[in-house]
Amino acid sequence: MEQQQDFSPLKHFVVAKKKISAVFDQLLGYVSEGAEFLEETCKDEQLEQIASEQQKAQIQAYASKLAVIGEVLARRHMKVAFFGRTSNGKSTVINAMLRDRVLPSGIGHTTNCFLSVEGTDEDKAFLKTEGSEEEKSVKTVNQLAHALHMDKSLDAGCLVKVFWPKTKCALLRDDLVLVDSPGTDVTTELDSWIDKFCLDADVFVLVANSESTLMNTEKHFFHKVNERLSKPNIFILNNRWDASASEPEYMEDVRRQHMERCVSFLVEELRVVDQAQAPNRIFFVSAKEVLNARMHRAQGMPEAGGALAEGFQERLKEFQDFERTFEASVPSVSPVLSAATNTHSQGFLCS
Repeated sequence: MEQQQDFSPLKHFVVAKKKISAVFDQLLGYVSEGAEFLEETCKDEQLEQIASEQQKAQIQAYASKLAVIGEVLARRHMKVAFFGRTSNGKSTVINAMLRDRVLPSGIGHTTNCFLSVEGTDEDKAFLKTEGSEEEKSVKTVNQLAHALHMDKSLDAGCLVKVFWPKTKCALLRDDLVLVDSPGTDVTTELDSWIDKFCLDADVFVLVANSESTLMNTEKHFFHKVNERLSKPNIFILNNRWDASASEPEYMEDVRRQHMERCVSFLVEELRVVDQAQAPNRIFFVSAKEVLNARMHRAQGMPEAGGALAEGFQERLKEFQDFERTFEASVPSVSPVLSAATNTHSQGFLCS
């Protein structure tokens, strides 16, 4: 019991997934044996037909669906995918959560392909490009940015895996994978993106720009995700909220407008949460401020050092609230139910 209490919610998620995976492996074994038995008896003319062709096809379909669920559950890590328009600060949000400049971000850089960040037990960072097992050493963020820029084979639909030492980042010790993406406004290949990168995601984070409003390109992407997944687990971060400090007289009105639009999107358009739950999925943050503060603190400097806009502590607290809510929300979502509904196999599970 004492050891279990030391587990973070993310670690509980991974352990639970492993146990549930074993259950589904057993189920798949039973169903596959049953399907083989039916096939053999139906071939034998001396035996009475115990199932129709339609029933045989139905059992084979159940076996296929269980196999898909098994593949999803076999993934031991938790996957969080970040989406939003170009330059909304997705990479900076990830860096702030990791408390270090792991991914290239800021002026002059846009993410030109999918980037996943996960922990490694090795003491050095490295990356792997799609279709290759070669470990390419990465010592600095600038080196990573240069490597990505120089590799002309990388396009918006490619995945580069960045492996970061777990000793440098506590968040990555719990088998967490964070996936950064190109802007949803730079591609017409949304369907292939969803098939390739989203179907096995446990959490989605929409990083919006609080200096504008939710755009149709962002909404369209999540409508497509919602068509493929049953009630995806979505958070909305209104980033760059520090800009509101320059116009304090309008801040509350702007915040209320953003909140109303985001709530309407989650509740009325996507229907992924109810009216009471929605505000707990929406946050107003400045990822750049949080990243700088955390890096200052890691270096033994005051986290509020430097030129920070008024209201920094409130924005820092809101980012921390997002992290806590996001981390606590994952284990509460049953992987069994999610996998079942995502493959439309409720009927089989109930029967």
